[in-house]
Amino acid sequence: MHSLFGGNVGKRVILARGTALSTDSGLGRAHHALVGTLRDSLADGWQMTGTIEHAAPSSAVGRILKRIRHASTVSSGSEASEADLLHITDQEQAHLVPSDSKVPVVVTVHDMFHLEPKVIEGVPIGERSPGMIRRMDLRRLRAGLKRADLIICISEMTQSEVNLVFPGKPTALVRHKIDVDHWDPSSNPVPIDAISEEHDPSKCLLITVGSDDPRKRLGFIDEVESSLPSEISEDIEILHIGSRTAMDEDQIVAAYQGAEALLFPSVSEGFGYPPFEAMASGCPVLAADFPAHNELIPDRCLLDSNASSWVDAIAEVHSDWKARGGEPRSPDQFLIDLIREELSPKAQGAALSRAYASALYAREGV
Repeated sequence: MHSLFGGNVGKRVILARGTALSTDSGLGRAHHALVGTLRDSLADGWQMTGTIEHAAPSSAVGRILKRIRHASTVSSGSEASEADLLHITDQEQAHLVPSDSKVPVVVTVHDMFHLEPKVIEGVPIGERSPGMIRRMDLRRLRAGLKRADLIICISEMTQSEVNLVFPGKPTALVRHKIDVDHWDPSSNPVPIDAISEEHDPSKCLLITVGSDDPRKRLGFIDEVESSLPSEISEDIEILHIGSRTAMDEDQIVAAYQGAEALLFPSVSEGFGYPPFEAMASGCPVLAADFPAHNELIPDRCLLDSNASSWVDAIAEVHSDWKARGGEPRSPDQFLIDLIREELSPKAQGAALSRAYASALYAREGV
């Protein structure tokens, strides 16, 4: 059997999703990363035959109709492909799981925010009051997940929640991957000058990366910043990348490699890319001790929810910066090596191969 991307492999998988989302979105980024893992033959014994998807409809009515009709396209397309396995790449498309699929079906669940909304530290997570159409949609997603042969989870937290909501359903842990070579200052150095328009080089640079979603708690960082002693705050510069400051990819690399620390106060993540990208850059991390990003972040980088703990941690970062006379810090090689070991493309490929094999076994009743 010859792979579309070259080489000989044993089994074929076809991917499916709804709208062909770009890498600008989290789900689109995760899908494209999965395609890359399969394309690069990192999932031993598996070949990707293609993706069933559609362009974004131009109207709200079109989106609803396409969402309904696309299920039959996935069912027929999967059968016509003669694939050995169908992989639906995010839980928002779980309704696409065919009711009578001839091959095993796996669905990746990135988080359970909307299926199981909650409140953490006073912050609402997920849709607590969805409208009528969305409630119907959520019921279809639950039904689709029940039909799946296996649910792939991207974190231990998500896996434990799935096991509670869908008891007895086979699950597998397949974390996202991080392109360490892209972030590593030894393999892809990007000078701090790349963000000269945003950063005052005389300041101790701290960054946040991500949206301004309430669960990211940027307001908490504002509170911490206002609580810093004046002799520290006058030396500190905090750039909120992606929420209040726009940067291109090279600038983000430069920010990670040049910052004294990433601040990540989020109360809940399905995975949490920024701290792992920062670690891959050798950048120290100060993160809230919450799932799922705390599963791999070292204890020395985790903080409780008290603002005073964050003030003390930032004061220590500032003290180190001051002791160096503002000279650039050295990359934290331990953090780089940890991400290279745990979240490399190779690690994702190995986990994916095991998950696909377990889906076949689940269908066969082994």
